[in-house]
Amino acid sequence: MSRLADSRVARQRRWFDHGTSFIVTAAGAGVLGTILLMLLYLFWEVLPLAQPASISYSHSEPAGEGPLLARGQGPDPAPQALLATLAEEGLLAGTVESSVRLADGRAVLLAMDDGGLVEFGRSSAGPGERWVRFRRLDSGGLPVRWLLAEPRRAVVYALAADGRLQLWHTRAERRLLATRLPRAAGAEAVAVSADGTVLAVRVGSEVHHYRLHNPHPEVSVSSLWSATWHPDYPAPARVWQSSPAGASDEPKLNLAPLALGTFKAALYTMLLAAPLGVLAAIYTAYFMARPLRRLVKPGIELMEAVPTVVLGFIAGLWLAPRVEDALAGVLAAPLVLVLGVVLVGGLWSSLPRRWRRRVPLGARPLLLLPVVALLPWASVAASPAIEAVLFGGDLARWLEQEFDIVYQQRNALVVGMAMGFAVLPTVFSITEDAIFSVPRSLSYGSLALGATRWQTLTGVVLPTASPGIFSALMIGLGRAIGETMIVLMATGNTPILDGDPFTGLRSLSANIAMEAPEAIVGSTHFRVLFLSALLLFAFTFVINTIAELVRQRLRYRYAAG
Repeated sequence: MSRLADSRVARQRRWFDHGTSFIVTAAGAGVLGTILLMLLYLFWEVLPLAQPASISYSHSEPAGEGPLLARGQGPDPAPQALLATLAEEGLLAGTVESSVRLADGRAVLLAMDDGGLVEFGRSSAGPGERWVRFRRLDSGGLPVRWLLAEPRRAVVYALAADGRLQLWHTRAERRLLATRLPRAAGAEAVAVSADGTVLAVRVGSEVHHYRLHNPHPEVSVSSLWSATWHPDYPAPARVWQSSPAGASDEPKLNLAPLALGTFKAALYTMLLAAPLGVLAAIYTAYFMARPLRRLVKPGIELMEAVPTVVLGFIAGLWLAPRVEDALAGVLAAPLVLVLGVVLVGGLWSSLPRRWRRRVPLGARPLLLLPVVALLPWASVAASPAIEAVLFGGDLARWLEQEFDIVYQQRNALVVGMAMGFAVLPTVFSITEDAIFSVPRSLSYGSLALGATRWQTLTGVVLPTASPGIFSALMIGLGRAIGETMIVLMATGNTPILDGDPFTGLRSLSANIAMEAPEAIVGSTHFRVLFLSALLLFAFTFVINTIAELVRQRLRYRYAAG
C-alpha cells in the first residue's frame, strides 16, 4: 500500500509539474504574442505613410465656358512685381518659364529655363519683409509649361507641353510622382480639386479628368527630422505644430523636438535618480544595520506606489512656482548638502572615540537626518541673499541678460525633480538587491586578507554586483523615457529644440497622450502619432537590449552567477 501511495503521489506531482509548466509557457507565449500583435498594429498604421502617389485616367467630357472644376484651383502665377524684385536683388539666375504662388502668396515656386524648380519665400512678416531662396528641386530638366498648387497642401503639379507630369511636395523636398499623362499633350488649361483627388486638363474642346491618390505627401525623412524653411520663419527650423495657424498652412510634423524632449526629460531625471538611488542602495545593503534596513528598504519601495499623476499635479502646481521663487537656492542645494555632510562627517570623526561609541552603530545614520533636512531648507531660505550678492537680485533676469536663456516656470529642471522621485525607488530597489545578494564569503575573504570595508566594497562587492546595478540604471532610464503624466502636467508642453534645463519640453509619450484623442483617424497627423509610438517602442527596446548585452558581459567577466 505504501508503494502504491508513493507512486500515486509521484504521478500527481508529475501532473502538477506538467500543468504548472504548461501554464507558465502559455502565459509567456501570450505576453510575447501580445507584444507582436501590438507591433504589427503599429506597423499597419504607419505603413500607409510610405505609400507612393498614383494617378490614373478617369474620363473625358466636352469643354464648357465655366471653370474646369467647380471647386478647383487653377494656375496662380506669381506677381510680376515680385519677380522684378527678386531679379533686382540678384536672386534669379535665369529666365522664369512658369510660376505659382504658395501659402497665400507667402512663397512662390518658379520653373526656370534650366529645368530647375526654385522656391522663394518670405522670411519675416511685417513692413520689413524679406524674400529669400528656400530650396531648389531637381526636375531632371523638365520643360515646365504649367505650374499649379493645391490650396491646402504644398503639393505642386509641374506639367510639360508633351504631357509629362511631376508631383512635388516642396516642404518635404520630395518628388511624389513622375509620369506621362495620356491625352494631356498640348494642354491649354489645368486645374486641381481642393482636396487633391482630381486633376483636370483641357486639350482642344475636351477636358480630361484624372484620378489622384496622394494621401500623405508631406511625410519624408527630411520633413520628419531635418530643418525646413517655412514662410515667415527667419531661418530653417524643426517644428512640431499639428494645428496650422492659417487655412493655407500645413501641419508641421517634425519629430526632432519631441525626440529631444524625451531624452532631455530622461537625462535630468537620471541625473537625480541615478546617484541618489545607487548611493542609497550601497549604504543600505552594505553598511546599514539589519534592523534599520528592514525598515528603510520597504519604506523607499513604497514610494513607487505613488501615482505619477499625483506627482505631476504636485510638480506642476506646487513645486514649479517654488523653484522659480528660490531658483538660486535650489541650484545651490546639492553643493550645500554635499559640503555639509562632509563637514558633519569630519566633525564626527574628530570626536573622542568614547563619545562615538555611546551611539549605537545602527542609529548613527539617524543623526544625519536633521542635517539632510536642514541644509537644503537653509539653502532655499538663503536664495534671496544668494541672488542679491551674486546675480543682481534676480537670477532669471541675469540668465536672460548674460546667456539669452529665458526661464520658464514649468521646465526640464522641475520635470527632472519630479520624475527623479518616481524613478528613484526602482533604481534603489534593484541596486540594493544586487549588492545585498553578493555572497558574504567574498566579502569575508577580502576582509580576511587585510582589506578595509571600503576597499572590499569598491574592489569586490561593486564589481560583482555591477550587472544588477547596470540593469537598475537601464530600467530606470527606460521608465523615464516612457513616462507620460509627469511630463504632461509639469512642463509647458512646448515642443522646442533646446537642451536648456530652464525651458519647457514635450516628450513623445506626452505628445501622444495630448493629441491622439483629437487626431482624425487615417490622417497624416494620426499616422505620424503611431510612428512616434513605434519610435518610442524602438528606443525602449534598444535600451533594454543594450542593457541585457552589457549585463551578460559583466556577469561573464565577474562570474556573478
